[in-house]
Amino acid sequence: MRKDAGIVLAHLAAPVGFLGASSLPTHLVLGFGLAAMTALTVADLRASIGIWLTLCLWCCLAWFVIEGAVRLSAAFVAGRVRRYLLSPACWVDVLSVFLVPIALICGLAPPTAWLFASLWVLKLAQHSSGFAQLGRVFVLEAKPLASVLVLFLIALFLASAAMHVIERDGQPAAFGSLPAALWWAVVTLTTTGYGDEVPRTHLGHLLGALVMICGIATFGLWTGILATGFAAESRRRHFIQTWDLVSKVPFFQTLDPAAFTEITHMLRRVEVPPRTAIVRRGRIGDCMYFIAEGEVEVDVSPMPVRLGPGAFFGELALLGDLIRTANVSTTESSTLLILDLADFRTLMAHHPELARAIDAEGKRRLSENQRRRELYAHGGV
Repeated sequence: MRKDAGIVLAHLAAPVGFLGASSLPTHLVLGFGLAAMTALTVADLRASIGIWLTLCLWCCLAWFVIEGAVRLSAAFVAGRVRRYLLSPACWVDVLSVFLVPIALICGLAPPTAWLFASLWVLKLAQHSSGFAQLGRVFVLEAKPLASVLVLFLIALFLASAAMHVIERDGQPAAFGSLPAALWWAVVTLTTTGYGDEVPRTHLGHLLGALVMICGIATFGLWTGILATGFAAESRRRHFIQTWDLVSKVPFFQTLDPAAFTEITHMLRRVEVPPRTAIVRRGRIGDCMYFIAEGEVEVDVSPMPVRLGPGAFFGELALLGDLIRTANVSTTESSTLLILDLADFRTLMAHHPELARAIDAEGKRRLSENQRRRELYAHGGV
């Protein structure tokens, strides 16, 4: 019973992707809470429906208390209390639950105290796997990002010092001190515009142009590093997930590691809901499919055939004239691995044993379909 309770609690507390089934109620509560907090800062709304807004906020806070308690209980049952207490998720729960009551106890006015509810938005990070992926990218790309940060600081201080020397006599209020010139340098390097501080000399204009170009280059480097790192991390995660699915297909289990890795890179994973058409008879075939999970139904005469995990279909069109010979649809939620025509031909050229196996299976299916049609016709006579 203890183990079963732990499984249930872990399921309730675990994030299931952004806007997943388990996180949807939390997102709805979060939306109502932030809307009520925002409305409470409007004087007219606070005067007319302030009681209802406050009640809504207390209900949202109660929800987050229950959610945090469930998460803590799940960690306790699973024996991971220490891990949970040291995790960012725990700190988000603590901030979400305790800051507003502490602010009210300390005597802050309710509209001000409830502003701490804006920290509830951190709950989004708990229920999105993308944030964990982005965090890993920051960790892996820490050195390149830090190098660009150093470059930004160098440009910032050099630009502010130079502008201080150039403009301090003509504009002592704006550039008479280094801190004032630093404000101009930050605004200009971030390419948000000069703001209320503008150089007037020709040399100052030239320096401003150079600083803006440096800002564009710096932020371009940051963007490129993060985009490249995020794409690499996405490919890594996709490769691991696909590898796990490919290992479930018996057809690939006899391959050597090099071939297995090559095929994993070629295959594309797709989740298909039940009763969805995948292949239609008479269409041009440009790929074949391997069933990692689920089941499909092949509409062939005289009786449809069902294929389960480990089977494949769509190869007859690739081996023949590229015309699909049957309709195929899912009978339940399925995970399919897709091999495109170009990769199929590359795979057949590099791995003749696979080519022979797929060809043999295709011929066997054609022969079996023909035999079934003959038996059906004979039985009908």
